[in-house]
Amino acid sequence: MTRAGILASPRGTIPAVTSRYPVAVDAHVRIRMSDGVHLAATIHRPDAPGAFPALLESIPYRKDDWLIPGHLPIHGEFAARGYVSVLLDIRGTGSSEGVAEDEYTEAEITDNLVVLAWLREQPWCDGSLGMFGISWGGFSALQAAMRRPPGLKAIIPVGATHDRYALDVHYVGGTLHVNESVTWPVEMVAENALPPDPERFGPGWRDEWLRRLESTPQWALEWLRHPRRDDYWRHGSPFVDYEAIQTPVLAMNGFNDGYRDFVLELLEQLSVPRRAVLGPWGHSWPHAGWPEPSIDGLGLMTRWWDRWLKGIENGVDREPMLAAYLAEPTPAVEYPERMPGRWWFADAWPPAREAPTWRLGAEGILATEGILAAEWVVGAPPLAIGYPPGAPDGSRSITWEGSPWVGVTAPFWAGSGPPEGLSVDQRPDEARSMCWTSEPLGEDTVLLGRPVAELWLSASEPVAQVAVKVADVAPDGTSALVARGVLNLTRRGGLSTAVPMDPGRIERVDVPLQVCGAIVPAGHRLRIAIAGADWPLAWPPPHPTTLTLHHDDAHPSAIRLPVQRGLTTAGPDLGLPEPLPSLSEPLPAGSIGWPSAAATRTIAPSRSSVVPQSEGGWLLSLDSEDAWQLPDRGLTWWSDEHLRISIGETDPASCRAEGRASIRLTYRDGTAYTSSGRILQSCDAQRIHLHIELSVREGDAVVHEQTWDESFERDLL
Repeated sequence: MTRAGILASPRGTIPAVTSRYPVAVDAHVRIRMSDGVHLAATIHRPDAPGAFPALLESIPYRKDDWLIPGHLPIHGEFAARGYVSVLLDIRGTGSSEGVAEDEYTEAEITDNLVVLAWLREQPWCDGSLGMFGISWGGFSALQAAMRRPPGLKAIIPVGATHDRYALDVHYVGGTLHVNESVTWPVEMVAENALPPDPERFGPGWRDEWLRRLESTPQWALEWLRHPRRDDYWRHGSPFVDYEAIQTPVLAMNGFNDGYRDFVLELLEQLSVPRRAVLGPWGHSWPHAGWPEPSIDGLGLMTRWWDRWLKGIENGVDREPMLAAYLAEPTPAVEYPERMPGRWWFADAWPPAREAPTWRLGAEGILATEGILAAEWVVGAPPLAIGYPPGAPDGSRSITWEGSPWVGVTAPFWAGSGPPEGLSVDQRPDEARSMCWTSEPLGEDTVLLGRPVAELWLSASEPVAQVAVKVADVAPDGTSALVARGVLNLTRRGGLSTAVPMDPGRIERVDVPLQVCGAIVPAGHRLRIAIAGADWPLAWPPPHPTTLTLHHDDAHPSAIRLPVQRGLTTAGPDLGLPEPLPSLSEPLPAGSIGWPSAAATRTIAPSRSSVVPQSEGGWLLSLDSEDAWQLPDRGLTWWSDEHLRISIGETDPASCRAEGRASIRLTYRDGTAYTSSGRILQSCDAQRIHLHIELSVREGDAVVHEQTWDESFERDLL
């Protein structure tokens, strides 16, 4: 792909970037809200006469320090391409005034609408607006679009969600996350306690900081007060009213990020012009995705802005609706640099063809029309699997009585690179699960979409859970995770309700798995593994549980797998350039000339480990450190994080998750501000316990210390 001229496209011509603007930076702009609070923004503008469309990224992660290496270059690049690009500290964070009461409050959404209106009034804005962001910023863009503010003509959410309860870092399948309960939340304990930038905030920064320390609540306490999908979680969730979004949407994410489901959900549910990209990445920007290959995400985003904010007919809306990078095969490697595979394209989503159903048959058979198999998992036999003696002809059931720590081979829900790795060989977990395996496949099989398991289950306890995994089994026996799903069985009637299981009673339960994308090569097998636990992803039930799966003619347990046909791959023989212009590899940051201050960054090598404990059970450990300097401002950022997540050999109520995070900011005058947080989440059979600590120092002097302790009824968790 070149940077000048016209690029050929199967659906029209694409004007390439032919000129760039010099960029002016307003490092600290104060914008007044309706209640008098001032929010802080950094604004990159084309340094040229005239008015331009304006873009907004609204997040709590501190525009004046932590966001400088990863986000300011993006804003500078958009400005060089003819857009005013605004990075906003939300209320009560960074250098903005006020108090951050919680995530995605009504006050925050209202603030964003006020900022958008303010942008339209500025002489350098032509009235056309866009919003974008990864994670929180993507949430904010969707939430603003639901309010239909004047001038908002396009949004680009990356790594966002359509459902704040079911698809975020708090609850998964109707139960609590384990490691996510203390990973990002403990970072926010520390980050929310840092001061505004003294130099940019100016006089009064210290008073604002002390007021913030005294007034900012600990968000995690509020999350535990809402264990079901109630109005608290419905607020700010697009699934509540998809029709409210009337703004063209470009949604992007990676198959190795826990947030990936929202991409296909928006394609399916929205009626506005929309496009989606699913790469091989974790929780990262597409232009800096891990694992590789990354894409020219900024180029694609610019073309989206050009089409909808400037009215340029560049063909971006006529390219395939969905681009998905499907690994072939999905490798069971923890820290891959690059995923082997290729891009596949669909002009419409969802596919018209219904997903085929695979029966969970006798003797470990996974069968669909024309495919039969009879093979137990390679390696150690599954635990407690068998058929009850004397059972009537045609009746089959399999019982799981495994340990509460099944799941250790895939410990992370979302990752953006080391120390959070991808899943490894699944056989150790499969040896403790109920498994069904297919015959070797006769052809390459494309899986793209959301599997759904249809299971007939009974449980020995009122509170139980079921975990379902789909794996690609290579001829050498290696088993690589393709898809996973978990369900708290008390939420089987919907995530807004909680109904105990009737011990021993057989019930039909549908278990949706997360969106998957993979090519299972010919000669490989498909395997379905089912267990009563998925630790350390899902918080375990209060008591050891026996789970019985029934799969006879009266109880036809099965799984619907999204086998796709009719997708298009890149290649000149198929009429598509390889790759599409919008998916070419990004240019190096230095060659683009991003106009932001240079940061010298040092990331210490870091890894995670999941190891057995000497007294039985397992321990997940994670240690990471990050440091960088901004020489022209005399600013140094240092942070570290430590996670220790454990569970005993037999007692699910022994689950314990602890996270520690420290951040130290050192300014030009040598003064250091250090914020340290700790979260400990534990349980017994009746309650979930949460302990939070915060310690803040200015130099060596303690400025603020506080602890919070609260226990919550499990509510059938």
